[in-house]
Amino acid sequence: MAASSELPIALTEAWSIDKAELIADTPSSLVFRVWRSGSTNIVKSLKPAGYGELPGLDFLEWRQGLGAVRLIDRVGHASLLEDGGARTLREHLDRWGDEDATDVVLLVLGKLHASSGRTVPEALVPLDRHFKALFSLAETSGSSELGTVASWAARIADGLLSEQTGQRPLHGDLHHENIIQDASGEWRAIDPQGLYGDPVYDVANVFGNPLGNETLVLDRLRIIRLTDSFAVHFGCSGRKVLSYAAVHAILSVAWMLEDGSTMSGNVRLAERFAFARIARSLLVEHFVD
Repeated sequence: MAASSELPIALTEAWSIDKAELIADTPSSLVFRVWRSGSTNIVKSLKPAGYGELPGLDFLEWRQGLGAVRLIDRVGHASLLEDGGARTLREHLDRWGDEDATDVVLLVLGKLHASSGRTVPEALVPLDRHFKALFSLAETSGSSELGTVASWAARIADGLLSEQTGQRPLHGDLHHENIIQDASGEWRAIDPQGLYGDPVYDVANVFGNPLGNETLVLDRLRIIRLTDSFAVHFGCSGRKVLSYAAVHAILSVAWMLEDGSTMSGNVRLAERFAFARIARSLLVEHFVD
């Protein structure tokens, strides 16, 4: 889609849209709430910077509305989606607390990871390719503290990749802004990345959210609680859960550095690095095999 914030006439006609309201303009996409015959849907149109999200549309099509909003139709880089509501899990957490929000994550995970008789999409991104920026950072960051932690995370990632179990399609970007509730009370996920690999990776991003709540994200007791809850859900060790969370934190650091951020100039980057250091400490002190 062009830089215009207007919905193209071709899409308006193709999907019989009566009215469109721009609700988000991000570096990767334009998102509209649209009205069609009295009901609402969402139209998401990817910008060139968002073309990496295309496997996420394949994931939505494969899920057929189970655990995630339903993909109704696609035209080029634009998609017509079910309107899953406007209340985010972040808002739920602010009112009811982190433990209740974690229960919602587990509820949605159960649906997202439920079996499907449909063929797995070929375009989904395997975790080894998804972790590429982390491995590059480990190779190029030298002997600094960043380099030391990145090299450690790359070794952990290598081990996790070699021991993946139950590999399956993954949402890949599950967090408190990407889980929403509709008027009937149903919770569903939006904006998947469309990955393929060990299902435990799907909770890695939960540890770093909600965004901007550094006190909660870096709380060691919260990290332990999340780790224990997810380990029970997956029937795996807490060490595996927290290892994926640590790897994802440094992967996030690598992405932000690639985008031009610096270690001293980005609060989110500093928080992600601090989380990885805490996770590394907990893996030594608490989550031993």
